[in-house]
Amino acid sequence: MMALRIYLLAGVNGGSGRSLTAALLAYGLHLQGRRTLLVRQTYAGSVAAIDPVGATLPVPCSSLMLQPPFELTAGVSIRLAAAINQADARFIIAVKHLAIAEVGADGDVVVDLCCHDRACNRATMRGAAVIIVPVRTSVLEIDWAFRGFSHFRETQRKRSTPVPTLLAAIAPDRERDPRRALLDAMLRESDPERELMPAEPADLIEEVPFLDAAALTALLFERSIWQDPQLMERCRAFAAAVAVHADAHVTRVTGDANDL
Repeated sequence: MMALRIYLLAGVNGGSGRSLTAALLAYGLHLQGRRTLLVRQTYAGSVAAIDPVGATLPVPCSSLMLQPPFELTAGVSIRLAAAINQADARFIIAVKHLAIAEVGADGDVVVDLCCHDRACNRATMRGAAVIIVPVRTSVLEIDWAFRGFSHFRETQRKRSTPVPTLLAAIAPDRERDPRRALLDAMLRESDPERELMPAEPADLIEEVPFLDAAALTALLFERSIWQDPQLMERCRAFAAAVAVHADAHVTRVTGDANDL
């Protein structure tokens, strides 16, 4: 029996395509016959956004609130407070409990994280099988995505078994090759000694199925797009590529635990 696999869709800015990428990944996993749950993280005070995906996506969807920060005494230092919040595992524990109830202990759960600065702390990352950072096409969007990717990598520098962190490139077919070449070059330049990225940069970039204006309009009006054969095949391929990283990480972690 395989262990529960948690796919985190993360980033440091809104409007990055994170929610749609999470839905496409969840659908692709579902098409592979994997029991899959899509979870959207919210937080107190957030503005509810229009969610045209949940009404048509043939995958169970849920929402989970990011718990408020711990109430610490006034004498706690800034460094200690940050360490406590980084170790806060309440959200990832809630995700696991929900996932086991909905899809079982060997299912898949795709988590669409919010942009709150506590959304993807160390405890949440530690519970994941893979972290995915969507990256769109503009210079600013690439910069933001790369900052988030580098942060998640750096945060895990001292871990013996870091969680695989991937860039999910969102671009129409005609722009895929130059976009991949640019991301490849940025990855090589940011880690010339391969301290954070033992794999080839190209191995850390996956292509997200691209939805054109017609498909996005259909979703906006809550019309299902999920039976389109081409989209189904692309979602299946995207999910299969990401699942390779997730399954390999779960196998390594399980093997390390058995060796203790």
